[in-house]
Amino acid sequence: MNERIPALKQAELPAKGKKRGRKLLAIVIALLAIILVFLFFRSSLAKIQVINVEGASYLTAEEVKAALAVNVGDSFFVPSSGKLETRVRSLKPVKEASIVKHFPGKLTVKLQEFEEVATELGADGKVQAVLANGLVLPSKQGALPDKPILTGWKTGDANFQALCQTLSQLPDHLLTDLSEIKPDPSKSYPDRIKLYTRSRFEVVTTVGKLSEKIIFLSDIVENREPGRIVLLEADTYFPYSAQNADQDGADSANP
Repeated sequence: MNERIPALKQAELPAKGKKRGRKLLAIVIALLAIILVFLFFRSSLAKIQVINVEGASYLTAEEVKAALAVNVGDSFFVPSSGKLETRVRSLKPVKEASIVKHFPGKLTVKLQEFEEVATELGADGKVQAVLANGLVLPSKQGALPDKPILTGWKTGDANFQALCQTLSQLPDHLLTDLSEIKPDPSKSYPDRIKLYTRSRFEVVTTVGKLSEKIIFLSDIVENREPGRIVLLEADTYFPYSAQNADQDGADSANP
């Protein structure tokens, strides 16, 4: 028995040596990996090399980059795409934004701005674009766009923003005949508006009823002579020719 014990101890030594060698090798590999990762993040491969902005019309590339709060040379991986998208969406003209990262170093910002639904004339007489969220900005169009002109609206009017949102939901072919929209509130209808068409109709309705009633307006404009149309609880139409005849009759009765 005593002669076998040293032999067993000698057999255990190579096994312990192998375990220590494996641990040492694992430590060396881990250290090399850490060094490589450190060097990678210090290299140009882990930095933003170019920032592209797509889809901007009312915003400049510089404004978008300022909202991103990152620059060429900053980390390509931090902040995350989601955080950068949140920053860009804080810009008022932006409806949607996505960030696409192409390794190595290319960051692309894809924007969808709120669409233009109407125009306004500024105090200087210049055309301003009215976006679907009610934001008013200098127009990018060279000529007066084929959109209704909004007149007489006060800054901060809740009905103005509601009107812009409604206009954004209407198909273009229903909007092309509208030339002007202005507020015309009453006690019964605080959101009442008056519209003028390019086909010479005057229309009274409300912001809340516009999306429902504009289809009837389209039918009336196509099939009847110009006149005054009221689209409220009850819909009425009165041609200008009848109004003129009534006025002529009144003048004849009172020479």
